Parts: sequence; C-alpha cells; structure tokens
Amino acid sequence: MKLDHIAYRVTDRNKTAEFLTTILDYSKATEFQIEFDDKSTAQCVVLEPVIVGQPEVFISNGSPGSIVDKWVKERNGGGVHHIAYSTGNIEETVDRWKRHGVEFLTDHIIKCPDDDMRQIFTKPIDYLGGVIIELIERGDKGFCQNNVKDLMESTEII
Repeated sequence: MKLDHIAYRVTDRNKTAEFLTTILDYSKATEFQIEFDDKSTAQCVVLEPVIVGQPEVFISNGSPGSIVDKWVKERNGGGVHHIAYSTGNIEETVDRWKRHGVEFLTDHIIKCPDDDMRQIFTKPIDYLGGVIIELIERGDKGFCQNNVKDLMESTEII
C-alpha cells in the first residue's frame, strides 16, 4: 500500500489551499460542493502534487451546522481528518485489518456509482492519535463526489 491522499477539515479551505500550493508545490485540480440531506453543505478542493508520486490533498470546510463544520469546531479549527492508503484489493485489506482488531465506520465498502473506486474509513484509532485511516481502491477517475458525501456522513457518529 502507498499513501494516496491526506484530507484536512478546516475553517477556510481557500487559505489552506493557498498555503499548500505556495509552500508545498501543489496545484488546484478541482473544486466541488457536497449537499447533505439536511441541506447543509461542504465545500471541497482537491490539490494535485507537482512532484509525481506525492499524495493528493483533499480539503473541506462546511456550512454552519454541517458534519464538517461540527468536526472542525470540536477540534478548535480542524486539522488532518484522515490519511488514505491505496490498496489493490480492498476486500482482502479490510478483512486482514479486521483480524487485527481494526474497526470501521461502516459495515460495507462504499462504491462509486460511475467508477470502480471503492473506499472505507476506519473508526478513529486511539494509538495513532485518533486519526482515521481510509482504505481506497481507485478507479479510473479522480474523487467521486457521491463517495465523498457517503464517507463524510459515515463520520457523523464520531
């Protein structure tokens, strides 16, 4: 497995993106908005590395009362939400991790309806400082907005 991306939840995604594009040689790849069932939103930006082989960066901030906004406020301004590792066979990886006691936020792997991308979040892992790890098996496209929504909603319970 290799590091796929790092995801930040912050109060100001534009300021975070500007810092990373200026200081760490990233470029803005795409931006999109997620709308949750309660009509709250998350604004998202994806940064690609200028240096090939480096992980992508995913940054989000949320409208007042959204899943993302609540998470950021609970952590006094946000920070790293999760670290994602790519795998060639997500089912085998999930099974192996479960055998080692890792718990997941959903009982199923989240599948993108228009791509082969599949993802799942662990529950926060205490001995890693409470970080969430995402396992991702990439398809042919970039980030799948439907998966992002489902993954964000899976974190509402934590």
